[in-house]
Amino acid sequence: MKKLQMTYSPFELNFNNPFLTSKKKLKKREGILIKIKYDNFTGLGECSPFPEFGSETLEDATNKIKDFKLKLNLEPDNFINNLNNSLSELDDFPSLKHGIEQALLNLICNKTKLPLNELLNVTLNSSISVNSVIGFLPSDQTLTVCQNYLEEGFKAIKLKVGRDNFEDDIEIISLIRSKLGSDFNLRLDANRKWNFTTAEKVFNLLKNLQIEYVEQPVNSIDEFIKLKSCSKIHIAADESIRNYSDAVTFIQKKAVDVIILKPMMLGGLLPTLKIIELCEKNKIIVVITTTFESALGRANAIFAASTIKNKIAHGLSTAKYFENDLFPDPYTVKNGVIKLY
Repeated sequence: MKKLQMTYSPFELNFNNPFLTSKKKLKKREGILIKIKYDNFTGLGECSPFPEFGSETLEDATNKIKDFKLKLNLEPDNFINNLNNSLSELDDFPSLKHGIEQALLNLICNKTKLPLNELLNVTLNSSISVNSVIGFLPSDQTLTVCQNYLEEGFKAIKLKVGRDNFEDDIEIISLIRSKLGSDFNLRLDANRKWNFTTAEKVFNLLKNLQIEYVEQPVNSIDEFIKLKSCSKIHIAADESIRNYSDAVTFIQKKAVDVIILKPMMLGGLLPTLKIIELCEKNKIIVVITTTFESALGRANAIFAASTIKNKIAHGLSTAKYFENDLFPDPYTVKNGVIKLY
């Protein structure tokens, strides 16, 4: 069996303007571009750690890839199990696992001349609805940006919330609804900013503002359960879901209405598809989002979203935030939709 050859190089993507959330101010994204060769075939993958959202650090990923020995039979009877076993030592390095898995799947597709959906035996939708996202901005700028997105054809807007004074969030949300109406879905993302007491107050103030769901309002599963029991607004888990076991626990305990999945934070496409299958069996809504990856990383998230049966909007419209990219973006957004074919 010929040996797989893996090389890697660092990259940096600069934001057009800083993107501010309750977690941090994003000015750039750093990652590792991974290339795996076999004969004359090459596969590419992206590792873009984001420790604030549950991955390893870039330093951890860089140190690990130096020591990782890649062994994989490209033509096994059950290549998915073979691939999972080959990458099992990377479970604590989800972004690195994502990058190597993506490169291997890419390589296998190139070698076998099979499209990825046939290789994985999944059916894809022809188009995907996407939401836009707005970080922390003054109220007048938020309103203007939101209006611009609506004029571009977006039907769903995600607004980052979790300011130090939660009443500032409510003021901005109320302004959006009063000025721009309710003919679009408005979803909120607090990034674990609130404790239960604050979240309960916020949800009470939100009850007449037609919120699609609030993403990661609290941190612990007990707080999710308490909040869900006292509010009719749908609750989504994101940072709380970092593996299949997390998803099982949240579903079994009826702690959530929506689960947000980020392939880069989950260790790749295969674990993401496994959680999607679990959620759909249990009638839990799934939304796929990026973590501000390059065009290469976004391709994995877009593929995952295209397998989901419902028509909900996904968080995939992030290409426009960067000054530069690793590759041209083949997935342009028009009228809030990405068309795949």
